[in-house]
Amino acid sequence: MINLPIDQATFLSEYWQKKPLLIKGGLANFQNPLSPEELAGLSLEEEVESRIVVQKSKDDYQLLNGPFDESTYQNLPEKDWTLLVQGVNKLVPDVAELLNEFSLIPNWRIDDIMVSYATEGGNVGPHYDHYDVFLLQAQGKRQWQLTSQNCNLNNYIEGVDLRLMEKFVVEDDYVCEPGDILYIPPIWGHHGIGLTDDCMTFSIGYRSYKGLEVWDSFGDYLAETDDFKTLYQDPDWSNSEPGQISDDSWKQAQTLLKGVLDNDQLFKQWFGRFATQLDAGSSQQLPEPLAEDEIDDIEMLVDTLSNLATCSAIQIDPVCRFAYYEDDEEATNQEIRLYINSANWNTFGAESDFIKLLCNQTIIPAEQLQPYLKNDGNQKLLNDLWLLQFFEIA
Repeated sequence: MINLPIDQATFLSEYWQKKPLLIKGGLANFQNPLSPEELAGLSLEEEVESRIVVQKSKDDYQLLNGPFDESTYQNLPEKDWTLLVQGVNKLVPDVAELLNEFSLIPNWRIDDIMVSYATEGGNVGPHYDHYDVFLLQAQGKRQWQLTSQNCNLNNYIEGVDLRLMEKFVVEDDYVCEPGDILYIPPIWGHHGIGLTDDCMTFSIGYRSYKGLEVWDSFGDYLAETDDFKTLYQDPDWSNSEPGQISDDSWKQAQTLLKGVLDNDQLFKQWFGRFATQLDAGSSQQLPEPLAEDEIDDIEMLVDTLSNLATCSAIQIDPVCRFAYYEDDEEATNQEIRLYINSANWNTFGAESDFIKLLCNQTIIPAEQLQPYLKNDGNQKLLNDLWLLQFFEIA
């Protein structure tokens, strides 16, 4: 867990989604698991989302979209450019492990880890985002300037590929060194400038949900499950005109929609799927299921997991999203729901504590796993996930 300068409750109540916080030495013993050369190597791959931003003058930025090749880097200037690679946690297991340090809120809220490398002066311009982010300085130094002013759609520099803020009134100015973390809430302007030629920053970004996105998702769920069949009921037409839409007319439609919105059970079932939904890019990165000739019986899998010589831990695939829902603290096996990648998953009668373990930890050491291997339901659930390669055996 990151070393907050305040207690977690204070951070969540006074800072989360409200105001920035500089966390000096947030990960004091942090060892960068990724070199600049390895990051550049990822940007050469077709399936990896990458960008390079070159600052040519004060308000002139050039945006290049990957995949790149070696000649791209040979033609870059010595200074004033930044490489950004998205979703590195899905590509590099050691980067994925970092997410365990940021468990201040449920992990299904995390989007991904973007890693940037900047030369001296490298930056992507002053801008604001609609999501929460922790900016972990991995190596080198970066200056961060922040503002709460003029963070609106009308404040932008025209003629630039990036949406950058034209007016940027600096309210806070920090320098981050390796292990430092800067938390920035949504709609806060920020401008990060590389102060050294080896500047690397890990951006742990969280999902943001627009109201329309939530509304559309719930509507799609109702259409898919065919759960909303209630008919519109006419109001009293006794005082209406032939062409009139009365207040009672639209209020009846409002009542109809409120009825489904107030259905707690339906909403719970939908939200578990919504919270674990993968974006289109992540869906393409899911592991390939085992081929038919690779499948062994469940007893062999359990034997492998039970033997410390063949299993030291299991690691959940970093692309997958696991979450659970339980109605109360005394939930039984029938009352706990498991959601994986936007699906209401068959638990096979697995123990509640085991389902929670799968959702709460991305890496489960053998010592924690083994006590659960004697349960038939746990075995069946593990086998189901293994066939889909949703976890690896270390």
